[in-house]
Amino acid sequence: MTTKRKPQRWGTGKKWFSSSEAARYLGVSVDTIRQLDESGELRASRTKGGHRRFSREALDAYLARKGRGGTKRTPERPKPRRHAVARPGPVPEPLDDDPEDWEPGDEVFEPFVEAPPPPPNPLERFAREMAERRKREEEEAPLRRLATLKQYGLNQIGWGIPDSWHARVAAALESCVTLKTFPAWVSDVDAYRIVRGKVEEVLQPYHDEVARKKAEETRREEEAATKRQQQVKEAQDDRRVQELIDDGMRYARSETLFDWDPDDRARALRDVERMLKDEVELDWSEQDVKDAVNDELDEWEDDDPEADEEDES
Repeated sequence: MTTKRKPQRWGTGKKWFSSSEAARYLGVSVDTIRQLDESGELRASRTKGGHRRFSREALDAYLARKGRGGTKRTPERPKPRRHAVARPGPVPEPLDDDPEDWEPGDEVFEPFVEAPPPPPNPLERFAREMAERRKREEEEAPLRRLATLKQYGLNQIGWGIPDSWHARVAAALESCVTLKTFPAWVSDVDAYRIVRGKVEEVLQPYHDEVARKKAEETRREEEAATKRQQQVKEAQDDRRVQELIDDGMRYARSETLFDWDPDDRARALRDVERMLKDEVELDWSEQDVKDAVNDELDEWEDDDPEADEEDES
């Protein structure tokens, strides 16, 4: 079902006009109406569908600026004004569209809407955004401070600490670094000092254990070094004693080289070697060794029967 367009009633109090009605009202073409709207000389409001609507006050103001009167609304045509008319105030809010004022091409009734407001001032928008940003930063500042203190505490752990102790420090910081513990009146210097002390307190058992292990390792290393030194000294002493024994055996061989029976000489050398191994000490000199060898050989000469017979003869 379609609605039949009623004839225009120019003598009535019509407040809003379509583009074609405004063109007839001003006595111009529809293209001129569109150009006036686009240039801003004659401002139009729009419906939700984008159709132009012109208020009677705006049309009359345009006619007044151009020096012409409006179209007759009553049988008596008003006289043109001799003086410039003051610029009209803001266009009042329009009433709902009249279904009888549809333009050709309007298919459904569209509720009338105001023209979009002018874009905001960029400086005002920037100032508003900066104010909101400052407000947001002020609200988030305490939380950012706590996060900074926690990160500072984790950085105090140091290199080489096991991950399990990292977790302990993080848990301790999470429980103690709060807004209640660090209110705004606590200075940053004091806050950092408190966090550093907390981290040292948590890591103290670890450092004690490390120090104990290091001391134990140092003690074992010292004992091993002492043992090695003792072994070296004992080896040197053994070599020294063996050198003395070898010198004594060489001296004994040289002393028994002549005028000794081979069997007696062999037994005498074995006794000398046994004596040297039993009696030679580290502090003996080469002369002490020779004296001991001479004493041992003298005992053999005293026991020799042939030597006794020669002495008796």
